Amino acid sequence: MFHARFRTVRPRHPLARLLLGVVGAVVALVLVAIGFFAVAALAVGGALLLLVRALSPQPRAAARPASPMPAGVIEGEFSVVDGPGTPVRTQPRPF
Repeated sequence: MFHARFRTVRPRHPLARLLLGVVGAVVALVLVAIGFFAVAALAVGGALLLLVRALSPQPRAAARPASPMPAGVIEGEFSVVDGPGTPVRTQPRPF
């Protein structure tokens, strides 16, 4: 019942079938060509964007106050949270 609703009507005449197949192949080739040119345009646009960004002068970073921490150190706080599956420690960990 479901297949009867969405059944394609194929012509019985052999030349009509051939014409329908050729039209379908041409439509498929046109869609593939459009996709190819779309991908090529995106690739060229991305390459141009990278080139423009590489050649444009970079703004200087604002002067930051001197930090007492050495370079590469991220300052922050943390706390250890024991979950329900974590074994209980009876002795503190040595640092």
